[in-house]
Amino acid sequence: MELKELVEDYRKNFVGKSCQVSTNYSDLTNLIVHFQATDLYHLFGLHKITSDYASQTLAQIESGKFNLSDFKGLPSYREVTRRIALYSFIADIFVKQATEFCVIRKDLSRNSMNLDLVFFEGDNRNVKVLGLRRDKSGIYRLVTLHESSARKYARVRKTKITGIVWL
Repeated sequence: MELKELVEDYRKNFVGKSCQVSTNYSDLTNLIVHFQATDLYHLFGLHKITSDYASQTLAQIESGKFNLSDFKGLPSYREVTRRIALYSFIADIFVKQATEFCVIRKDLSRNSMNLDLVFFEGDNRNVKVLGLRRDKSGIYRLVTLHESSARKYARVRKTKITGIVWL
């Protein structure tokens, strides 16, 4: 899918919606995840290749004025294209419910991004990672989507996801 199609798909299937994720961890049995259009700007890493605001960049993408290939010469271009390729992982988690476990803040040893919740899935070498952060109102928001070494999550305590319900 093209970048424009991904933005349109995200708007259609996620933007303005919320879901409740239930876990088996007693201090975090239910949490609310809210989706907004500007999530994609950081999830795809577009902030690494353009200094425009998220809303401006998304408007440019949807109008056809933003061409990803214009940024091919930048060092972060490859990382951005890899992140874009991970888009389906969002639906795998929240729509298909294909992920059984997550990692909560207290179980993350090195947490430089200050994440409160991490979903991950992969093989013995690499994992797809979707990181969420809790805002001041207690709602969880998507903040990062990338690939990481599987070793980072091999020995971390995992929390079971018992259900995801759309609100």
